Amino acid sequence: MSRWSPYLSELQPEFFCEVSPQLAAERGLEHMGWATIVTARNAIEARVMVTARITPLTVHGRTVHQIGLPFHWGPNGVVTGDAANELVAIALDPNAHIQEDKALTADIRPGRRPRGPDLPKLVAEYRSRAGITANTGTETRK
Repeated sequence: MSRWSPYLSELQPEFFCEVSPQLAAERGLEHMGWATIVTARNAIEARVMVTARITPLTVHGRTVHQIGLPFHWGPNGVVTGDAANELVAIALDPNAHIQEDKALTADIRPGRRPRGPDLPKLVAEYRSRAGITANTGTETRK
């Protein structure tokens, strides 16, 4: 994990997200600026890397953007930062017993994430906009 290795940490000193030029233009993200990524679980901040390596997808005629995040970051190490795992629920794959959710839906906006009581307010706002309730995901078909 690069955050524990001084020579690798020197090459990548901050947590980052990779976005396409199209998503950057659409959301007002600037290369090397800050972005806040929000899910129904939490919000994190990352430096923005605008790159053609991350391309938008077209699904049923709709553009779906991707955000690339490294998973080897966190509050401890030679360099520290927010962690991508803070965005997802903990669910283990039944066969390999590793975290199964490496793909998720999220919102991205320019700027650093809120601190203190404003952070849960931002996440609650996201949940409300997305129509997520305490019962979401527990429905059964009849």
